Amino acid sequence: MDHQDIIETIKDRGYFIIENLLPDETIQAAREILDPIFTSQRTGRNQFEGFKTQRIYSLPKLGPALWPFFSNPDVLKIIRPLLWDDCLITAALAANVLPGEQPQAFHVDDGFYPIPRPRPAFSVGAIWAMDDFTAENGATELIPYSHKWAEEETPEGVLTLDDAFTRHEPGQADGWHSPANAEIVKAEMPRGSVLIFLGNLWHRAGGNRSNGSRLGLFPQYCASWARTQENFYLSIPQETVATMPEEMQTLLGYNILPPFMGHAGGFHPQKVLPKV
Repeated sequence: MDHQDIIETIKDRGYFIIENLLPDETIQAAREILDPIFTSQRTGRNQFEGFKTQRIYSLPKLGPALWPFFSNPDVLKIIRPLLWDDCLITAALAANVLPGEQPQAFHVDDGFYPIPRPRPAFSVGAIWAMDDFTAENGATELIPYSHKWAEEETPEGVLTLDDAFTRHEPGQADGWHSPANAEIVKAEMPRGSVLIFLGNLWHRAGGNRSNGSRLGLFPQYCASWARTQENFYLSIPQETVATMPEEMQTLLGYNILPPFMGHAGGFHPQKVLPKV
């Protein structure tokens, strides 16, 4: 299936999985950076973050081994046409779902933009499988076609996002139910694959009933005129950005959206980066 066919499929059902897109050595090089950090990383503070889920943010600051997950040309060829032909990285995190974790609350990733649904997606997410994603270990769960739902349409009979953020201790049955008004699809995929989905598609991280952890790497992209979730100008040192390829600098916001959005004191932002 070519890029245009994938784009049309995403527009229709809200998501697409490309299997085995990155070689194992690329996955392993990133894991050699991330796995030692996870050994001492805390778990989440509420049900949404996950009481048995570890997270690392602003991943590009950790070095070149992480950059291929954000600037993959095959992925960007799909995402940019879905976002007015240009995009920025809006979030850059890894989530390690540990055994015993419960499913997340269903949510959409771009719900904080205050424009009523139905509407186009203002962001597109990608999830790279750093382990095999299975039904047992917490593969992402999706509601196909739910990006077309109206403002008042939500998954019924499951944990709400407001409840998830205010719940600071796990409940015995949190999240295991399926919505009463929708069928869910589990994004099972082998290590090295990527799930691409619209930011207004209802989805959640699945619960982990296996004996092992499940690591996913999550680059999220937004239209270049939208505000990003993470403030990379503060979380990633300029000295690090200056060592990156131009594509990565552009995706982090060191670029001009014509005619002049994003300038730095009247100059192209890449010109004010430190010299390396």
